Amino acid sequence: MTVTRRIAVMALADLPENANKAVAVEGTSVLLCRSDKGLFAVENRCSHQQAPLEGGRVRGVYLFCPKHSVRFDLRTGEPAALAKTPILTFPVAVVDGWIEIDWPL
Repeated sequence: MTVTRRIAVMALADLPENANKAVAVEGTSVLLCRSDKGLFAVENRCSHQQAPLEGGRVRGVYLFCPKHSVRFDLRTGEPAALAKTPILTFPVAVVDGWIEIDWPL
């Protein structure tokens, strides 16, 4: 079991649906994604070419790398096609209008 703590990272109102935005959490870039399927938090780094994922298309539970369109499942971090390595995912909650993530200690 991984020990975590909850960290508030952004107001929900600042993240429109079908969009994503990177935030810094203790020196790590985390990408918050919002779609009609929910809120997700993943590492902001494509496991295929190490490029930032911010700005990629969000569709349902998928994020498409803006550099070469590799698709990642936002629920699990699993890639499709070119990439072989999953990206990290973080549990997300909304508390009092703030997006919070569970961050490992």
